[in-house]
Amino acid sequence: MMKKIALIIFTLMTIIGCTACGQTQRDLGDVMKKAAMNTVMGMGTVFLVLILISIIIYFLGFIGKAGNKNKTVKMPEKAPEKEIAVEAAAAVPEDLTDDLELVAVIAAAIAASEGVPADSLIVRSIRRKTSPNQWKNV
Repeated sequence: MMKKIALIIFTLMTIIGCTACGQTQRDLGDVMKKAAMNTVMGMGTVFLVLILISIIIYFLGFIGKAGNKNKTVKMPEKAPEKEIAVEAAAAVPEDLTDDLELVAVIAAAIAASEGVPADSLIVRSIRRKTSPNQWKNV
């Protein structure tokens, strides 16, 4: 009952309000045309702004490349004798099999993360992984 009364009051107020403002009741076609035009204008504005942002980002790439060109400095070449000495030192393999300190550190880290005493862990082997890209192992 209250819903019907509220609907009647709302309808009367709408009719009185439209008549007082000088608006006449429009047909559905006019309303839909205006709604479609608002939609097209809104979507057009959004896409134009997105295109403008992409153009700005594209030109920012040129600014970054121009800044890097100015900072390029050629390093003087090193003496070949020093390079040979470094390569010879790097070629000597390190003996990691008797590194008890490394085993203790790894065992303590695993024990702390698992929440068990370090005495209950057994380290059977330690191998160094060598790969050109360190992020492959992550």
